[in-house]
Amino acid sequence: MNKELDELLCSRYPLIFADRNKPKTYTNMCFGFTCGDGWFDLINTLCERLQFWTENNEAPQVVAFQVKEKYGALRFYVKGEITREQQGMIDMAQRLSERLCDQCGCPGQRMTCGPRVITRCNKHMPSDATPLQNIVIS
Repeated sequence: MNKELDELLCSRYPLIFADRNKPKTYTNMCFGFTCGDGWFDLINTLCERLQFWTENNEAPQVVAFQVKEKYGALRFYVKGEITREQQGMIDMAQRLSERLCDQCGCPGQRMTCGPRVITRCNKHMPSDATPLQNIVIS
């Protein structure tokens, strides 16, 4: 994710990204958001809902450990305990990412491109990508 969007998320949700500038011996957030800009709105909405839930339901503060793309889907890892509702929000965002282009946020599909799995729209799909069929990745 580009620097401006990274900084925007960290400024909007300082409690969730409290460890953003801590060393790699402490957190993987030191590497920033290792996903495409297309998932910015999804991550932003997830964080807004997580923080709202935390503040209005006496829930534990969510602190991100790592936010990245893996197997063509968003992965949002947190430190410590969270509620069932908070985990549900994270799970839903991760599943939604499997249908959104990681480059632009438009509807997309998961494809294989060499050894990688990616989620892209037709505009951002590499010419050598092939449909992901009957493979369960979790």
